[in-house]
Amino acid sequence: MIKRTSTEIVLLSISGLTTLIIFPFAVIRWHSNDTTIAIIDAVISLTLAIFFVFVFKTRRVDVAKYLLAIFLAVAATASIVVKGQTQIYWLYPVFIGIYYLIPPKVATGLCLIIITTVLFVTPIQSDIINTLTIIFTTTLTSVLAFIIFRSHEKKLVDSEKLATIDPLTSTGNRRALDFKLSELVASQHRGAYPMCLILIDLDDFKHINDDYGHSIGDKILVTTCNLIRDHTRILDSLYRYGGDEFIIMPLNMDLNSAKRLAENIRSIIERYKFISDIKLTLSIGVAEHKPDDTPEGWIRRADTLLYKAKNNGRNKVF
Repeated sequence: MIKRTSTEIVLLSISGLTTLIIFPFAVIRWHSNDTTIAIIDAVISLTLAIFFVFVFKTRRVDVAKYLLAIFLAVAATASIVVKGQTQIYWLYPVFIGIYYLIPPKVATGLCLIIITTVLFVTPIQSDIINTLTIIFTTTLTSVLAFIIFRSHEKKLVDSEKLATIDPLTSTGNRRALDFKLSELVASQHRGAYPMCLILIDLDDFKHINDDYGHSIGDKILVTTCNLIRDHTRILDSLYRYGGDEFIIMPLNMDLNSAKRLAENIRSIIERYKFISDIKLTLSIGVAEHKPDDTPEGWIRRADTLLYKAKNNGRNKVF
């Protein structure tokens, strides 16, 4: 059975439930000879059903969220334009749905377009007080939704950082590495391109901690990571694999290029004068991805090469 993400479940729920809720209105209005709105409701129900199938089959949630947000906006506006302000109540759940689906700033722009369109296109069918009530309540709904979802978005970003970033070195942690490796290995099924994994170990780092203390050791780890970042490309990613082990995932780099990068980093660290005049060297294993590699097998091959570097006197690249 396919394990679906929470976003997929929400999108499937929104499209499925909305279809079930709106379709009866289409039937009732058809029998009440309200043909135009009945057709609109039927089209909305059919489109949402197609959307449900699209998400269920393709799982392309990023595209689906924007498509659904735009569709909800168009459907609600069309219903109000055709039927008048009696349909205005549909805007409130639509606004909440739009803010959930797309970034708050984009959602605000879309909601303002809806409000403006409705005010300009729909003739005023009630007194000025009711019209002002509609304007202020829809605007207030949009403002409150913006505040709530913007705050929620920030908390999600902060939570994601805590979950995927190593707090000391600001590199990716094991969870982020596992996700990246799975993503890269899966991408090879769609089209092969060169990929390498660079596994780095700080030689005799335990002695640095023992002789100078963990505070100095932590500063050396941070400095080492900063030096690595300074000499890799912005699209290359760095992860803390263990206490004194790190992994670089260089983007679209073959084995020879990855070894040159690793050798350059090894040389830079060897020449660098750390705090308290401490000297540091690196042992590095570089493994190119093979078609039958799993993430674990790929790291295992890099680890074998790393230990080969250590067994040959350390401060080497294999």
